[in-house]
Amino acid sequence: MKKTVIALTVSLALAASLSAHAEPLVISSGVAGGTYHNVFGANLSKILHEQRVENNLVASRGSVENLDRLGAGEVDVGFTQADALAAWLNHNPGAAVETIGALGQECVYIATAVDGPIDDEDDLGKEGVKIAVGEQGTGSAETWDYLRTLESDYMKASTFYQGGIRTLAQVKTGQMDAFLWVTSPLNLNHKFLEAVNAKDSGLRIINVNDWSLNDKLPNGDSVYTFQDVVIEDKFIDTTVEVPCTDVLVQARSDADAASLEAVATAVMMNSNRIAGR
Repeated sequence: MKKTVIALTVSLALAASLSAHAEPLVISSGVAGGTYHNVFGANLSKILHEQRVENNLVASRGSVENLDRLGAGEVDVGFTQADALAAWLNHNPGAAVETIGALGQECVYIATAVDGPIDDEDDLGKEGVKIAVGEQGTGSAETWDYLRTLESDYMKASTFYQGGIRTLAQVKTGQMDAFLWVTSPLNLNHKFLEAVNAKDSGLRIINVNDWSLNDKLPNGDSVYTFQDVVIEDKFIDTTVEVPCTDVLVQARSDADAASLEAVATAVMMNSNRIAGR
């Protein structure tokens, strides 16, 4: 009889434990069709399912919405650029979020016309310069907004929150002076980079290496590191020096500990698979 009672007690305790963690983990990724959603999110979700960690993957506008959702307790895990995190924490000090892993880097590319008014990054700080940085809320727009908090001269430029190949083409025709986007330095097939590298495009990528951009995250890590990245893979590589920032996996500090342990393990042990490498 005692054994039966003990077994029943253990079964009830196990059932209670399972029910306490019955809610699926929610992962906030990025725009459907983008890297955060279709690569990082999809791969992390699959790995967690393999580990029998129930989870749901939801799309978002990107880094800032992911952080807002984490701060509001609406999701458990989200992807963000380190610069977006630094800017968000400035407005949300003490937020209950934590970094549980990194998935490589994304770098800042700025295209200008070969015969245009922008010869180097210092020209971005001149009155009347027109720069397109992608739609409001995208990673590239957030990056530009954050760069302007570090280099005050950039505030003199007129910012246009629009993107796409059509906007990039406006740099060639002089309707825009510069076009900024953010992507992995490993992605030489990115459509904007391919457009710049096309024969007779009339466009180029400029160096962006102002040391005023050396900011730190709360843990002391640099928000940006300057790297020589390949922009054209020829017999002799063409490179530029640009700031790069980590892609971070963020979590709600008060989310289910066992689930977050599984996410941290997946990121640590399978980061290449999650990143699609």
